[in-house]
Amino acid sequence: MILDFFTTNFLTLMLMSALIVMMVVNRKLKIPATQMFYVLIAVVLLLSVLDFLDDFLAGDFSEKPAFDPVVFRTVVDWLLYILRPVVILIELLVILPKLQYRLLCTIPAIINAIIFSTAFFGSEIAFHIDANGWQGGPLKISVFVVQILYVALLAVCSIIYFGHGNLKRAIIILMIVLMAVVTTILESTNILNGQSTVVAAFCVVLYYIYLSGVYEQEIRELFEEKGLHIAKQELLLLRSGIRADFIFESLNIIRALAKTDKKASAAAIDSFSSYLRAHLNAIRDDVPMRFEWELESVKAYLALVKIIENKQIELICDLQYTDFSLPQLFLESVTDYCIHIGTGSTTLMLKSYEAGNAVNISLTGENTELEQQQKVLTKDLEIALGRLEMQCAGTFITTGNSVNITIPIRN
Repeated sequence: MILDFFTTNFLTLMLMSALIVMMVVNRKLKIPATQMFYVLIAVVLLLSVLDFLDDFLAGDFSEKPAFDPVVFRTVVDWLLYILRPVVILIELLVILPKLQYRLLCTIPAIINAIIFSTAFFGSEIAFHIDANGWQGGPLKISVFVVQILYVALLAVCSIIYFGHGNLKRAIIILMIVLMAVVTTILESTNILNGQSTVVAAFCVVLYYIYLSGVYEQEIRELFEEKGLHIAKQELLLLRSGIRADFIFESLNIIRALAKTDKKASAAAIDSFSSYLRAHLNAIRDDVPMRFEWELESVKAYLALVKIIENKQIELICDLQYTDFSLPQLFLESVTDYCIHIGTGSTTLMLKSYEAGNAVNISLTGENTELEQQQKVLTKDLEIALGRLEMQCAGTFITTGNSVNITIPIRN
């Protein structure tokens, strides 16, 4: 008998086993309503047992059993017809946000249970079992009506609460709804028999996968949001701390030039104004900027570096493609890295060109600098490159004093 049960319910048992394995693997994750799925598994397995007992009791007994088959089958069928809507009801309770809605949704299942309970009092309005087998009454359709009602509510609530236009989620919900509706209609018209438990098991597994996907996407979005927030905070710290010395040195140089060289002082003020405007804009709103704007900011920065460090830094540009954006002050961080990390001349070569569906940017330069300052500037570059990856999906390779950047072209 046990072997017959296993072979008859093989697919249902395999689906429930797969679901249990997935829940064990994800036990450390806080997937919504995990406890509810333990109840769902228990209900589906119980339905499998009841279906098997119903078929067994409907058969012919070679010998008279020690129990009354009619009474026993009445109890089995009563449990079957009150538990079938419960599978979809539990899936519905998983996503309902408020307790009053949950209590309201249990009313149809309770009414269905009351209707089928009348069989114990001799009533035939739901069903009865006689010598000819199972006989349905005028209200036997209540179980199918409740199932369809719960499926409709499940679809509406899932799309409203989780979907909000998400096509992937909507497709999964639609599949669950269609499978439940088709199975219910086919069983109510006696075209299909004995498959509702298998379909219920499949819907439970599919719904768990759906909720796992929702949870994974929400966690991913949360980490991306937190990562961007941290990057912005690091940017603010860099601008308010490390760049303060540079600003003070620039002001001191401008004041000294005002006494000796009016023309050079005016040019320095223009460069300092452009530099300061770019930094204040980055603190106010850290959105990607057009490459041309970033290039102007770098030129202003290099003009100030020439004055402060008394170096003849030359920027050579070979720009074949400029229709792209960069994180604010990103190019300045890369330029700063190139002129302070390497060795040799102070000539910078900036190139940009289109390659396939991406734009390649390279900046190469050589110079010497103190080891203590190198550590600070390297940290600055790491933060800038992190922002490049988050805001522009860009990648980079650093080789000595050269930085090579690749950014996808977004149509």
